[in-house]
Amino acid sequence: MDVQYKINRLEATNDIRPMVNRHWAELRTAKERGEKVGWASGPSFMFPYAMGMKCHFMAGYASYCGGIGAANEVLKVAEMTGDLPETCSYHRLHMGMAEAVRKGISIMPEAILPLPDLMVAGRYCTEQSHYAEGLYRRMGIRVVPVELPFVFRKEDRLMIRDFVYRQFKEIVIPTLEEVCGKPFDYDRLSEILSILKKTATIRNKCWEFFKTKPSTWTLWDYAVSMAPVIYMMGDPVGIPFYEKLLKELQDRKEKGIPAMAPEGEKYRIYWDGWIPWAFLGKFMRKFTPNGALCIVGRYPWEMFPHPELLDPEHPVDSVVDYMYGEQAGLAGNMAPKHSIEFIGGLIEEYSIDGLVMFSSKSCRMWNLSYLDVIDTLDKRCGVPGVVIEGDMIDQDMVSDSQIETRLQALFETIDGRRKRK
Repeated sequence: MDVQYKINRLEATNDIRPMVNRHWAELRTAKERGEKVGWASGPSFMFPYAMGMKCHFMAGYASYCGGIGAANEVLKVAEMTGDLPETCSYHRLHMGMAEAVRKGISIMPEAILPLPDLMVAGRYCTEQSHYAEGLYRRMGIRVVPVELPFVFRKEDRLMIRDFVYRQFKEIVIPTLEEVCGKPFDYDRLSEILSILKKTATIRNKCWEFFKTKPSTWTLWDYAVSMAPVIYMMGDPVGIPFYEKLLKELQDRKEKGIPAMAPEGEKYRIYWDGWIPWAFLGKFMRKFTPNGALCIVGRYPWEMFPHPELLDPEHPVDSVVDYMYGEQAGLAGNMAPKHSIEFIGGLIEEYSIDGLVMFSSKSCRMWNLSYLDVIDTLDKRCGVPGVVIEGDMIDQDMVSDSQIETRLQALFETIDGRRKRK
């Protein structure tokens, strides 16, 4: 008789939606209270936060829109007002929302945000510069750009780190002072980092439970729990949330309650790439009946993997070291050569059976050398992988049959290798 797999949902994750709703509601009403509003892409949003601005984070808004079911209608506005469907769905989502505000086009009220007083454009990819350019040219929104290069050679790291540090000190901070009409609040930035350090430290203790066999929670659980450690940073509400989550995971381990019923997962899967925010349920329904559990991924793990290195006494240095420090290395782990080393370590540490590389059709940055990475890791670690094409937000780019076909190929490959052992 076939096993009927299902997910044991975590109680703690029910607390996320009220926190997230409050965050976006406060942002939507900020200008009514006379507050400044900042938008940000890349890991640069803590600087507007430090100045007391209500701040929006590009990927955070996309996940929110996907979660409330507003993405499709907002993307239609973007296409109707001139954005090409081949461009980044995050970019199109924002341009569609901004055009809806400017032209009075009706969309879901919860998806509407006030246009910003300043856009801090931290550029990891070309689409983030297109996004900033679109806001400036079409809306007249002031933009301060920040170049955030990848580190392809370790010997270049210190030079790039200094380049990024100078941009924050010499361009971003003076511009924020001008826009807000007051000196930059280094004390508030330190406070934000102190809260973030505590929040991320507890979060990382939760992350350790992915190593248990069977796992006590899923990557999807973590995905919906990212807000307190990312775009809500500086809000102490994240500390009790992760404490509650940690307690529930500890209880599960002690009582032998797995994330996947009845007895735990059949396949432990590594997930690479963006989280498909508008389709979490769809993807869960493709994995779960097969006993497959996504338990780790490069995208969520990049978010402050070493909170012990955050130094609130030196806040600007600490922000830059998160991206370009010798251990933190966000910008390094994104490069293909370093990603092989990074993912290879995760395969061993988390007992991974297979790799799923989520190739977003509208975000080619993440897809660098996916087939080469799979081939190299298969030869080095003996773990097979597949590429699934889709998108984080755009439903026209997601194919059910393709997902099912490629996942079945992965599971059959894993099964075949197990039989030969």
